[in-house]
Amino acid sequence: MKKIVLFFSLFLTINASAQTIINAEKLGSPKDSLLLAVEVSYSGTRGNAVTDQIDFAPSFLLIGKKNDFKLFAGYSVLSADEESLLNSGFIHFRHNYKIFKRLKTFGFYQIQFNEVLLLKKREAYGAGLRYSLINKDSLSFDMGIGIMQENEFLDKTSLLANETVNTYFIRGAIVSSFEWVINESVKINNVLYFQPNISSFKDYRVLNDFSLIAKLSDEIYFTTSLTLRYDSRPPSSLKAFDSVLDVGIGYAFSK
Repeated sequence: MKKIVLFFSLFLTINASAQTIINAEKLGSPKDSLLLAVEVSYSGTRGNAVTDQIDFAPSFLLIGKKNDFKLFAGYSVLSADEESLLNSGFIHFRHNYKIFKRLKTFGFYQIQFNEVLLLKKREAYGAGLRYSLINKDSLSFDMGIGIMQENEFLDKTSLLANETVNTYFIRGAIVSSFEWVINESVKINNVLYFQPNISSFKDYRVLNDFSLIAKLSDEIYFTTSLTLRYDSRPPSSLKAFDSVLDVGIGYAFSK
C-alpha cells in the first residue's frame, strides 16, 4: 500500500556551518513506500541587528521491491543588514538496486554551491556496493564502499595566488549507517562518510551525522542532530573542522 506523508517543521539551528558531504541516509523506509516532504524554516531579528535566514528542503523518496529512488534538495540563505552572509544550495539524486536481501548497489549524482566553503560549483557522481551486516526490525547496520568523481570550482577571490581553483579528483565513497529503534517513540541514527583522494590518502573528508527522533504524539515529534565535518586539506582561508547542531519540533500527517 502506498503511503504519502507531508510534513512541515520549524527548526532552530545552533552553530550552523556548511558541508560538502550530503547525508542521503536520512530518507529511508524498510517497506514499499512513497514519501513527499518539505521542510521550511525562518528566523529573523530586528532592532540593533537586522538578520533574516531562510532554509528550504524538498524531498522525494520511492522505495520498491527492487529499485529505490531518492531526490532531494536544499537551499539556505542568511543576510544581515541586506548583506549576504550565507548562500548555499544542492540537489542530490540516488538510486539503489537490490541484488540480494542484504546486498544492493548504489549510484548517485550531486551538484551544489556554497559561499561559506568558497564553492562556486561542485559536482560529484559515483557508484558502489552496500551490504547489510545487521537487518532486524529494531536494529540495522550497513556498510557501503564505492568510487566517485569529484569536480570543484572555487572562488579565486578568497584564495592565495598559488592555490588551485579547479580540481578533479577520484575519491573513495565509504559509508556506514546505524539505526536503532529503541521503542515506538524513540529512534537514533548515526551515519559516517569517509571520502579519501585515491591518488593521495592524506587528502580526505569525513562527516559524521548523529540524530535522535522522539515522538511526542501521533502527529508531533522532536528531532535533534549533531553533524561533525573534517576536511584534511581545506582552502587556506577555511578551517578544517566544523559542526552543526539542529534542534526542532515537527508536525506530520499521513494517509
